[in-house]
Amino acid sequence: MDDKDKEIIKGIIEKDHKALDGFILKHGSMIYNVVSSVLNNSHERDSIDECINDILLCLWDNMDCFSVEKGNFKSWLICISKNKALDYKRKLVKSLDSTDIEDVQISSQSDIEENYISQEESNQLACVLDELGQKDSEIFKRKYLNDESVEEISKNMGMSTMSIYKRLSRGRRKLRKLMEKI
Repeated sequence: MDDKDKEIIKGIIEKDHKALDGFILKHGSMIYNVVSSVLNNSHERDSIDECINDILLCLWDNMDCFSVEKGNFKSWLICISKNKALDYKRKLVKSLDSTDIEDVQISSQSDIEENYISQEESNQLACVLDELGQKDSEIFKRKYLNDESVEEISKNMGMSTMSIYKRLSRGRRKLRKLMEKI
């Protein structure tokens, strides 16, 4: 393990956002490659960013669990990334298996009722996004409606990439809870 990794580990343990940014720059592509190799089906590709966010949050919270004496830092990262991606894959497979054929509808043409329901859902989504607060709502719109990368959002909003990842992760949890109530 090189000195840069030792600094990054120490910084993350001390909850230094710059250390996390350095970690993402140095190891982010490796984590992405591991996750995308596990979540390689077309229906799983949408979950890659969320899985990476969870990995980064896990590392942020548990970096003190790594021990130089016990193993190689890079191997530890790969192991965590692979296991988290496999967890996501299991969850996605389970959600696919639970689809009932009677619940699936094939529509040949759009009708007034479907358009009305779609409009209502859009209105509900706008209301739910407003529940997140101005900053989080802005981050979500930039990420999911404007397709901006986390780095672009971070740069444009003057926030660290880790805080963007955290806000996205927390926001998704909050949105799930709010959508369950609706």
